[in-house]
Amino acid sequence: MKNGKKGQDARGLGGYLTVYMALTLTVMISLCLVLIQGGRRHTAAFEAECVMDIGLDSVLAEYHRVLLERYGLLMVDTSYGTDYPSYYNTERHLSEYLSRNFRYEDCLSLPFLYRDLLGLELEDVQLLKVSLATDHEGRVFQRRAAECMRSRLGLELVDRLLGWMEIVEGYGLLEEDVEEQLDRVSEELRQYDGMERQIGEEEWIKVEISDPTETVRTLRKEGILKWVVEDVGNLSETVIDPGQYISGRIAKGEVNHGNFPIQEELDPAENIFLLEYFLDFAGRYGNPREGSLLQYQVEYLLCGSSGDRENLRRTANLLCGIRQAANVIYLLGDAAKRGEVEMAAAVLSGAVALPELQPVFETALILAWAYLESLYDVRTLLAGGRVELLKTDAGWHYSLANIWSPPADGREEKGEGLCYEDYLRILLYVQSPDVLAMRFMDLMEMDIRLTPGNSHFRMDGCMDSLEAEAVIYSGYGFSFTIKREKGY
Repeated sequence: MKNGKKGQDARGLGGYLTVYMALTLTVMISLCLVLIQGGRRHTAAFEAECVMDIGLDSVLAEYHRVLLERYGLLMVDTSYGTDYPSYYNTERHLSEYLSRNFRYEDCLSLPFLYRDLLGLELEDVQLLKVSLATDHEGRVFQRRAAECMRSRLGLELVDRLLGWMEIVEGYGLLEEDVEEQLDRVSEELRQYDGMERQIGEEEWIKVEISDPTETVRTLRKEGILKWVVEDVGNLSETVIDPGQYISGRIAKGEVNHGNFPIQEELDPAENIFLLEYFLDFAGRYGNPREGSLLQYQVEYLLCGSSGDRENLRRTANLLCGIRQAANVIYLLGDAAKRGEVEMAAAVLSGAVALPELQPVFETALILAWAYLESLYDVRTLLAGGRVELLKTDAGWHYSLANIWSPPADGREEKGEGLCYEDYLRILLYVQSPDVLAMRFMDLMEMDIRLTPGNSHFRMDGCMDSLEAEAVIYSGYGFSFTIKREKGY
């Protein structure tokens, strides 16, 4: 009996173990399958994110080489060498990179030994946002250009330029229209010229005014370049069609636009770095840049005319305006020269028996004297010399007697003060950064189009950053939507 009972107990215990093991294995297998599926899902998600990052990096690695080599900027040309830039070109490139990175056949020497346990495939990809160089009045380009120069320049340049601007703004050198004053004084003197004046009971004379501004008017009619450039015949005669370039296309509404948030304006220090970028990467009179269509590029930034010669002429007039205002300030503050002017004005007014004209003659003499000295200053600057913002006795060249004849040849080879490039810095500083940026991008387009394979290059096709969304599907029944933003 005892042995039988033991056998029954053993059979019963075996039954319990079988049920227990079955239940345990079911739970364990289910747990393992869940873990495997969870591991598969998380691994697939991680791979999808990695492939998305790699794809975007690959897109950004297709930067325009000429743009980098010539202007130090990293941007993607969305035309990819075709006639027209388009976001769809970039989407197609990104789609190709993502698809290839989900395929393992290319990187396995024996693909038949490998089974893809993730089964990931690209279902869809699209660009949600792009940032173009020309967006928001060119501020995307402005910020990248300023960053390019920030690493190369220190704050010493900022302090120096701000110091010059304190003098320019403090004395109003850019506000005074000396030539308008000169025209007004000349017109006032002409009103007396030829009039009949009674000097006795029956004696009349015809007033003949010796106008100190006559020589100046003659010089201005002949054009400033004749008096400030050594060889006018060798000046560049290049003329462009502005409508072909970005500033002209913007006026016609024929540009691409990105959709990233509006960027803020540059702060004063960044603006100075931007100006240095312009001066560093653009040619100018006396220092043209090789491979450029326009020879006087900084002058184009300032004036925006279609021809080299006209831009140089207008720039020379701007320089002459600064120098006239500064020279008038010097003459008014120098007691000796002011005495010469008063004596000469007294003689001129006395000669026509019109003492009331003495103040008018004084003004005319000062303005004419300052103008001739200004021509000398501009000729010195264009020849590579230097001119102080505010002159001293040692830096003055013309005598009062010179105002009755055309200026003689001559210039200061070295001297002290600011050079031509420094005066360009001052003139650029007071211009709108947005306008300067658009004109500089004109220069970029016209010069890059001269290089092989870039005849249709456009700055409104140059992408700085992008945001993309990809839908990635797995053959094991799940999918991912990944959104990423990347830029330089």
